[in-house]
Amino acid sequence: MTTYKGIQGFNIQNLSEDPVPTVAGWSAGGNLNTARQSIKGAGTQTAGLAFSGYTGTAATNATEEYNGSTWSPGGNMGTTRNNLAGLGTQTAGLAAAGEIPPVSNATEEYDGSAWTAGGNVATAREQLAGCGIQTAGLIFGGNAPAKSTATEEYDGSAWTTGGNLAVANAAMGGAGTQTAGLAFGGDSPTLTAATEEYNGTSWTAGGNLNLARERLAGAGLQTAGLAFGGGAPAVTGSTEEYNGTSWTTVTSMTTARSLHGGAGTQPTALAFGGQPPITNATEEYNNWTPAAGYTFENEGQVWYNNTENVWKVQDATAVGSWASGGNLNVGRGSLAAAASATQTASLFFGGGASPFTPTEEYDGTSFSSATAMGNARYYPGGLGTQTAAAAVSGFQTVGSQTTATEEYDGSTWTAGGAVGTARYRGIGAGIQTAGLFIAGSVSPGTRQSLTEEYDGTSWTAGGATSSAKYFLGGAGTQTAGLNFGGSPGPSPSVLNNTEEYDGTSWTAGGSMVTAISSMAGGGLQTAAISAGGYNGTATINSTQTYDGTSWSAPAATLPTTKSEFAGHGPSTAAFVAGGGSPNAGSAEYTAAGAPTTKTITVS
Repeated sequence: MTTYKGIQGFNIQNLSEDPVPTVAGWSAGGNLNTARQSIKGAGTQTAGLAFSGYTGTAATNATEEYNGSTWSPGGNMGTTRNNLAGLGTQTAGLAAAGEIPPVSNATEEYDGSAWTAGGNVATAREQLAGCGIQTAGLIFGGNAPAKSTATEEYDGSAWTTGGNLAVANAAMGGAGTQTAGLAFGGDSPTLTAATEEYNGTSWTAGGNLNLARERLAGAGLQTAGLAFGGGAPAVTGSTEEYNGTSWTTVTSMTTARSLHGGAGTQPTALAFGGQPPITNATEEYNNWTPAAGYTFENEGQVWYNNTENVWKVQDATAVGSWASGGNLNVGRGSLAAAASATQTASLFFGGGASPFTPTEEYDGTSFSSATAMGNARYYPGGLGTQTAAAAVSGFQTVGSQTTATEEYDGSTWTAGGAVGTARYRGIGAGIQTAGLFIAGSVSPGTRQSLTEEYDGTSWTAGGATSSAKYFLGGAGTQTAGLNFGGSPGPSPSVLNNTEEYDGTSWTAGGSMVTAISSMAGGGLQTAAISAGGYNGTATINSTQTYDGTSWSAPAATLPTTKSEFAGHGPSTAAFVAGGGSPNAGSAEYTAAGAPTTKTITVS
């Protein structure tokens, strides 16, 4: 006879209180096809890239691509090596330096199928770290063969010298972007717990790891980093999360390892390969920051609560939720946000009523006023992070758009390169040195399908969207972008189409559940979120999420209906603020943290 335990793996229980298992932690993923150590990676948990390494008998040039469950072969590297720096995405990866032996200065770029030679690094070295994307990369430290402080920045074709690390280091972890990098742990020349933060020019000390170690892996951003594994000196599975100030120890990996690869974000990371012994094991990290009192370990678990005298079940479908955050000091709509910022380090600028120049920084609790922009504007595009942002184009007065770009360094705004076509109500994506400005409108009402790409200095034309539109949503990076929804004009026309960008052209993605414009959103091409907006009839407060293939509509709703507001990802920890009327409110999203405990009615 079939039993509930036979189906679900555990018995129905008689309990005095509801169970509270654990959410955060590592779980097994699909194995690599080639077991190896000294491997490097790039991308996300559902679109990962693994390359190079040492099999135990020889170095390998093998590349593998991960789809969230299985690894499949990709194009082999041109130069076989290990202990290099890896960064970028699955369709725009970057491999720099490493050991052949001897140490190498080679760079290779991956386009999703094949590797081609890029510009050589200035300092050949191995056991270095890297972060960023293919067109805005950062490498630092390593053995050359002596411990090195060297930092180099990549623009998609050539490396230039950046600010040196404060302490020569090798075998450290790396995370972040070219203008907001993070280096942690390593061998300098003894095991270290030190962290250094990069602002695009120089390195400064950050908070120390709780466990000093080397040969670890990293993922995430400067303000939301993840360190996992390594040698301390014994091999460890220890995992720590960084919030921009300090590290917190969380659940360790199931398999202790060092010299492994890493990819992804702080809440959704990927670890693969490593040693000892040399392994092909993959683990996936998920930390959805569950609501107090509710975590889930046994989805579908049924029990009898003998205190309440009711039968209960742990619902197998967990949903995210929105909660109110701190208010803007100046309530306003038609503003922009730094597209790649985080919930605890956010930046909003422009919009509202004259003078249209306010800038405000959010620390996870409250907004503080910062230096105003030099150019008044509303409905601009936004790029970057709190300490390396860009405000793009927009209205200066009704009927008058500006081509101006301004760059923010965490304290002041300075002039950047002018866009080719001045417009308003377009959307920005990416970072300050590798951004996109997508679609928009030219007064008096000519919608645009153009895309422009920014390298931190100048704008160049990219691939056109399939349709001209404005009031759209955007997410992702310069080489893995996303646009969704919007309006072709005139109101109340709205769209539900999604398009994905590969650095050259746009292709169709999955349609949104609900056609929408004037929304706020962000995240990655494979993990995006859209909230609020206008559905052609009314302003709404609903949420939609994208997994790289299709959209879904979780039950989570904003505290209030909103349109003409701004926000950003990541999709598991999004943040939005402002809105028309005007609105000063903000909202913070926490994904998939509180599965519903349901009472079973017995008849």
